[in-house]
Amino acid sequence: MRIFITVIVLIFSLQSLTKADDISDFKIEGMSIGDSLLDFFSEEKINNFVNYDNLPSDMKFRIAELYSKRDMEMNRYDGIQIYYKPEDKKFILHGVSGHFLCANKNKTECKNVYADIVNSISSDFKNIKGEEQTFKHIDDKSGKSIVTNYSINLYNGSIITVTYTDWSNEVKWVDNVSVDVSTIEVNNWIAKGYGTKE
Repeated sequence: MRIFITVIVLIFSLQSLTKADDISDFKIEGMSIGDSLLDFFSEEKINNFVNYDNLPSDMKFRIAELYSKRDMEMNRYDGIQIYYKPEDKKFILHGVSGHFLCANKNKTECKNVYADIVNSISSDFKNIKGEEQTFKHIDDKSGKSIVTNYSINLYNGSIITVTYTDWSNEVKWVDNVSVDVSTIEVNNWIAKGYGTKE
């Protein structure tokens, strides 16, 4: 029931937000590209977010995670992932994504959430052709975890992505659906192994 209500709320919010001409109007829990994290959190709290600093990266961007109730009250998502430049004293957001955890690995519910979000976004951006890809998740060495990814490249270089991750029983993580908006700079950085590959 919780998943169903969440999907209805999310789709309603996407329908109103994706009609905006400016990607900065596309908000996830009130945050969007170009916002300063300082409008939401203290510098001390930002510096203490759970992050991925221990993973291979050139640290052009810091990836941090926020969780509902622990870090902030969230209306639609179970957690948020954010991208910002660690040397930027204004803490400007270059990417933000919200994710839903699918209860009890109910794959049908997860697939339906993913499909409903993709349909909503693609119908609002009829003039832009989206692209869907399916591939194995690199964090599951068994090769059994599958990622389905739908993305729309916007005219200003920003990208909206919807992802369904179907984790296998070989790993401990929970199936999830995420909605992501990020600059082309962030996406190119990720594509180059988080800055570790030429």
